[in-house]
Amino acid sequence: MARQKAFVVSHHAFGKTRLHCELPASRFFAIYIRAGLIVVAFAMPAAFAAFAAATWLPRFEIEWVASLAWLLPLLFVYAGYVVSFGYVQARTTNLLWNNTTGAGMRFESSLRASRLIAIHLGNIVATALSAGLLIPWAVVRTLRYRLDNFVGVIDDDVVHEASGTLAPVGAASQELGDIFHLDLGL
Repeated sequence: MARQKAFVVSHHAFGKTRLHCELPASRFFAIYIRAGLIVVAFAMPAAFAAFAAATWLPRFEIEWVASLAWLLPLLFVYAGYVVSFGYVQARTTNLLWNNTTGAGMRFESSLRASRLIAIHLGNIVATALSAGLLIPWAVVRTLRYRLDNFVGVIDDDVVHEASGTLAPVGAASQELGDIFHLDLGL
């Protein structure tokens, strides 16, 4: 993952300024090992609860109680995956962007894992309660947090030029949209 992310970022440019990213693989190992331990920490109590439910619940003849007893530990395991996912996303994003530089520039990412996990959990609940109608809201909410914690810092007086391979952009399409009263903006 470290090599893949470094490769992708290192083959991008800010205008004519090439970006460079060097990621230590050992830091990625540490992040993923901690994420695995988080999943195990959530899964172990769930496994014990499922085992207890399997031995204790056959005494009851109420079917919905047995179903609920299997569903609750499973939800706990999925919560562990959400926590682990948020942790990995926050830590790897910070590691990636904090180790990315260009001529006279650098980047800073300050995502907090706890905040990203809370956003993911809130998005899951909101999406489930709205039958999927709030998916766009959830995506925008997550991206807003990511962008609020991302900064490009210009260190030197380096002039950053636009790439010469970009086609010049005119205003004709915008003006045609205004003529026909079409709102094509994002």
